[in-house]
Amino acid sequence: MGTRKETEYDVEISASVTADELIFHEAPEVGSQHRGSPESEGTSGSDRSGLPKPVETGTVYEDVRVDYRLASRVRPTEDEPEDDSDEE
Repeated sequence: MGTRKETEYDVEISASVTADELIFHEAPEVGSQHRGSPESEGTSGSDRSGLPKPVETGTVYEDVRVDYRLASRVRPTEDEPEDDSDEE
């Protein structure tokens, strides 16, 4: 089990939110980061329905759904082998 497939991540966080109605009184500032040591790589993204990009303040949005996912993994350095603790 010492080799890792390209699509495997060490951490994956996902969340979903729905709303019958949603109004933004201020334009949101949204961002995400992933960090790791020694080195890491990751991805994030969302699928939205009922919300344009960008949203407009004061507009009533109906039947809103946002699905968000953040995934990250640590990449072993060349001098540090991957953990083979599952093998005996």
